[in-house]
Amino acid sequence: MAEVVKTMVDTFMNMQPQRETLDEYTAELERRGRLTPAVESAIEKARGVRLGHRTIFYLAGALTGVDEATKQRYTKLSELVNAHDTPGANMFGYAPHLHGTDPVNHPNVTAAEVHDIDKLWAGIIADAHVNMLDPIAHGNAAEEAWADDRDIPTIYVRPETMVPSRLMRGVWNLAGTIAYADFRADALPQIGAFLDGIQERWTDQYQAAGG
Repeated sequence: MAEVVKTMVDTFMNMQPQRETLDEYTAELERRGRLTPAVESAIEKARGVRLGHRTIFYLAGALTGVDEATKQRYTKLSELVNAHDTPGANMFGYAPHLHGTDPVNHPNVTAAEVHDIDKLWAGIIADAHVNMLDPIAHGNAAEEAWADDRDIPTIYVRPETMVPSRLMRGVWNLAGTIAYADFRADALPQIGAFLDGIQERWTDQYQAAGG
């Protein structure tokens, strides 16, 4: 596992996301008449998170029709990322269901607002994605496309028995894949090791710069 994780960390560190600025995205939403109060609130939250963090992870996963146990996986992953919010690394894990676009807890958010808020976090703010491919969802593919277009590195997390399509396996921005038999026993430790590796690299740079 150590060599696989090191390869993922090396790939992550070598990728340079190319994305619109938050101001450019806001202006585009305003031009399209889509700058609603819900979207404006998300933009302000994004500004604050961006200022306080070096590495923001977008945690992609199915929400529509899934059970609470599945959502708890995303919550656990967010907590794991946030545990790496240390000087120099300053990580933040954005799970959509925790921030206003859960289809059950936030039913009044429109489809257009969900698109614009998720694109904000997945394509404009995120430095990396962790994309949980099971259960399969349309949203994961859209979010991966936003990341792929912008060279935002992504890690796929999937059951050992799942074989993603060739299209999803052939994207430019794939930094690695974590396969698991049991999510808690297999996937979370591997993701944790990946985050540890990034944290170590960022911390070394921070200390070398006198931080």
